[in-house]
Amino acid sequence: MEEASCLIVFESSMEQRYAQMAAIHGFSLYRVGLNNTWQNSFANNLGQRISSKQLVKEKISLLIKLVNENSFKKIYLSNAEGYISKNFIYALRKEFPSLKLIALQHGVFPLKNILYKETIRKVINALTYKLTGIFPLGAGFGGIILDGYYVYSNREKEFLVSKKGWQASNVIVDIKFIKPEVYREYLSLKASNTKDGPAAVFLLQGLHLAGLCSLEHESYLIEETIKYLSNRYKTVLIKEHPACKGRLDAMRLPKNVSEESSLFEAFSKANDAYSFFSTALIDAKIFDLKTTGISSASITVDKEIYNNFDIKIDFEETIAS
Repeated sequence: MEEASCLIVFESSMEQRYAQMAAIHGFSLYRVGLNNTWQNSFANNLGQRISSKQLVKEKISLLIKLVNENSFKKIYLSNAEGYISKNFIYALRKEFPSLKLIALQHGVFPLKNILYKETIRKVINALTYKLTGIFPLGAGFGGIILDGYYVYSNREKEFLVSKKGWQASNVIVDIKFIKPEVYREYLSLKASNTKDGPAAVFLLQGLHLAGLCSLEHESYLIEETIKYLSNRYKTVLIKEHPACKGRLDAMRLPKNVSEESSLFEAFSKANDAYSFFSTALIDAKIFDLKTTGISSASITVDKEIYNNFDIKIDFEETIAS
């Protein structure tokens, strides 16, 4: 247990998962309660984020009040990539320059540093902040150098050190620290569940919520993948994304396919894990599952991200062919 440490959870959808982590490590927990989605056009999203300025500032004021009223030595951050964290980190640095800020990796990223994109991002953020007082874009993975960053593997550490200017001593590879609740469940469940024939777990995402494809096309991707898996495994378990509850109710599932409410129970019953590029595939690795990322031409995500997983398959060539 660490004394005088607080874990700040920026987004509502992350609260349950990080509450478990805070309890295990003995951190205080603070829920900001905002949402970070990217839908429709670039201009519309910028406008929506700029219009949220007052709410973001009110939430920042509440957090500053919390820190002032406590003797925190370290602040752990649920993420440091999005526009919410960009605004909050800037405010915390300005108000508490000696406070240690430590980020936790959340999600998988294409480990590329594209100079012109980074330049455009910085220019938009600088101009918008000067005019409106809010940063509308996040800094991306490793874009804000903090006092520490816990990451999943040496792959991410090498990227932060060689491409983003981090000190090697400030980047800690420790997936069990980031996901202690997953490792604890693995130890608890590994001997209690027996696997009855080949089984797969399909981990759903909110692709449409992130603006990566339409809701209709995401439903198509899910339905076709379910058919594909049901023909290849005796049992298929589906774990819905927390932000998309009830989505499977409208789908007609094959007899050997069922929804699983517990991610860890699903892992303990499966041999293989599939998803498009969900970070839950990283959790699956802790349970010794073989992980497969499903790539699709219709999902606007950098294909380099699939290097995080054991296997990559192409939706159009393998599933929908």
